[in-house]
Amino acid sequence: MKIVIVGAGEVGSHLAKLLSREEQDIILVDDDQGRLSTIDANYNLMTLRGSPTSFNVLKSAGVESCDLFIAVTPDETRNVIACSMAKSIGAQRTVARIDNYEFLDMHNREFFTRIGVNALIYPEYLAAQEIITALNRSWVRHWFELHDGEIILVGVKLRENARIVGMQLKEFAMVEHNFHVSAIKRHHETIIPRGDDRICENDILYFTTTRDHVDELLEICGKVHKRIRKVLIMGGSRIAVRLAALAGDTYKIKIIESNLEKCRRLPEKCPDCDIVYGDARDIDVLREEGI
Repeated sequence: MKIVIVGAGEVGSHLAKLLSREEQDIILVDDDQGRLSTIDANYNLMTLRGSPTSFNVLKSAGVESCDLFIAVTPDETRNVIACSMAKSIGAQRTVARIDNYEFLDMHNREFFTRIGVNALIYPEYLAAQEIITALNRSWVRHWFELHDGEIILVGVKLRENARIVGMQLKEFAMVEHNFHVSAIKRHHETIIPRGDDRICENDILYFTTTRDHVDELLEICGKVHKRIRKVLIMGGSRIAVRLAALAGDTYKIKIIESNLEKCRRLPEKCPDCDIVYGDARDIDVLREEGI
């Protein structure tokens, strides 16, 4: 697959590195040669210096024949314009990083499709969703929903109290029929398991199952579901604001912010949260807030 990525910041560089390891045909575009040079020297991909909103630069990157065009510069307007230009040149599918939650409204979806943007990424929204998933399922390390939630992939770390520790996978399969162990992460190694592989303490097992059987994993893995009611957030970042908007009516949320001006603005953005002015690195502040 030919993929053009615009923006060599943290998000763009991370994407380029991941996709290059999968032997995809990657071209990374940025107008800062310094950011490009570091990546170009260490990864199997091509780089191009230039503006993402230049037709000449996009054509030089081969956008007219790319399968996927991803714009992840810090400027959402630039990203949207770049995607629109890439689509007009011939890119099959375009993705733009945005910072405005309003853009995700379904009523606005037709507008972005019309101008050539196939998908939008709002990193702070995705991060907030991940945090909510972790709060709702405190016993899970990883949670992925496939095929519109019909299949669930759950990553669970096993402790010594898990009854399946010490079993070979073929023994586990003979007893349990509602789960499939898709992978085992042991230390820094990912194992694609076979029947003779043995389940060990501290392994992270990735189970594939359906939603109806997820709760059965609690007993198998020796886990206990703990309901979380109170959440303390250190720093009034955009992720914190988005998390408060999504989950403020479910959890009692308190935000500690050390910037006085930002602290004064937070009550307007997070009306259902307690806002505290202070340094979250100060142990006395944390003790005062009941940590």
